[in-house]
Amino acid sequence: MRTRIRTRHSLSVSVLVALAALPGSGFAQSWEVYSGLNPHREQLHGVADVQFCAGGGQVATGTQTVPPTAAGFNNIVVERKSAANPLAGPWRFSYDSGRSEEGRGIVEYTDGTGFAVVGTFDALTTPLQTHLTISKVDCNGNMVWHRSYGTTAGKHTAWDIIRATTGDGAFGTAAGDLIALAEYNTGTVNYVRVVRIRSNGTLIWTRDYAVPVGTLQLTGRGIAEVDTPSLADNLVVAGSYGNNAAVFQIDGNNGAYICGSQLPGQGLSRFNDITRHGGTPTIAPGFTAVGETRTTSAALPQAFVASYRSTGCALQRQVHWGTPNESETAQAVTVTRATTFSTVPAGQLLIAGNITGAYLGVSSRDVWTHLMVPINLTPYVAGGYTGQRYGTQGAGLAGMETVADVAESSNGAHFVGMTMSNWDGLADPADGYSVRMGFNGMRTLCSVPWSGAVTALTPYTALVVTPTPISPSTLFNPLPRVTLPAALCCGIGP
Repeated sequence: MRTRIRTRHSLSVSVLVALAALPGSGFAQSWEVYSGLNPHREQLHGVADVQFCAGGGQVATGTQTVPPTAAGFNNIVVERKSAANPLAGPWRFSYDSGRSEEGRGIVEYTDGTGFAVVGTFDALTTPLQTHLTISKVDCNGNMVWHRSYGTTAGKHTAWDIIRATTGDGAFGTAAGDLIALAEYNTGTVNYVRVVRIRSNGTLIWTRDYAVPVGTLQLTGRGIAEVDTPSLADNLVVAGSYGNNAAVFQIDGNNGAYICGSQLPGQGLSRFNDITRHGGTPTIAPGFTAVGETRTTSAALPQAFVASYRSTGCALQRQVHWGTPNESETAQAVTVTRATTFSTVPAGQLLIAGNITGAYLGVSSRDVWTHLMVPINLTPYVAGGYTGQRYGTQGAGLAGMETVADVAESSNGAHFVGMTMSNWDGLADPADGYSVRMGFNGMRTLCSVPWSGAVTALTPYTALVVTPTPISPSTLFNPLPRVTLPAALCCGIGP
């Protein structure tokens, strides 16, 4: 079986390599590729810019799902690509533990020793039990350690992992700690789990959060540090509570609950990701969450963005973004560096989402990206910037592309997700989808300008939700600390 990675266009590998080598080549700055192993279904869930491992580039993680016709279990996938030429590798591996596992988020160590991957592990028991896992993979794709942080009844879904920039030695926390976010559902209650560990995998604390009364469920889809000087080193979780988008802050040193609020949006809403911002002369400290909102469950969703102050979970502004005849959701958000895009200053919101609607004369499911100004939540348009839409083009390629995560770099930006276009003609159901947006204008060869109307919503009074810790900080037995085999994996090639 062969792993393959292809670009959007039918160019030979030699031509692509030659283009990448040309001075000032646009290909060296931007590309769109798919990768997968026929007939497996692959989806990328997390992405990071490689800053500290030698050679730079992009690293992503996801899940390789085994089709019904094949033996085996689902595997974690981690792949690293050259920023200039993704066909040059340097590597792409799956990791087979003999159980079903998923890769959901990835972050790089700042000491140049590799990457941390958050995921889940299926214990293959009846009734279902799953684990939240965190693994370290070195710069060359070798798994260094692989640990479980608690067995839970029901399905566990990991959502996010970040590297802490703050900590307090008096509480045993420090900059460089890893913080992971997940959910699990027991069938009656949905719990949000936050885990803080040291860089070597040693547990600092675990907390589960739920609303202690009523039937409404709490979810958590993204986590960030709060950008404000504080001995508490606060964290903020974004997700939903019942039909409302919700955020809640916790103490980063021990997981204690601090504050929470919820927003109905247009009526029904949910946050999918969150980022902090601030630290520049023009951008106040705070955090921004992105997601989706709609008037009723039958209505088309619109992208939903809300900005908050650093303290008190206090709303600053909220908007919905899009057109009423298209389905549009915001899936991921980060902030730009001073060198991410030409003429764009540091601290602007880079948002990626999904859109279903007319594209080049036909209905298509595609990805969109756009820049937004924090606090006032207006599109960033200085220097001629517009959003971009990325979708399938070409006869027989009426598939779909979706996005799961976005990351800024020092010269452009990355997003990853899944493509279901029949690129190889083998009816492979899904492949990983990776895009590097260019430094000059966020464009790729296959993107088109896109923008949507921004409509301010009337701010609602913040309603307090009271998630409380319901689980002690317990270190569970780790999974074996051995390098997992790169099963079902080959070198990158045509």
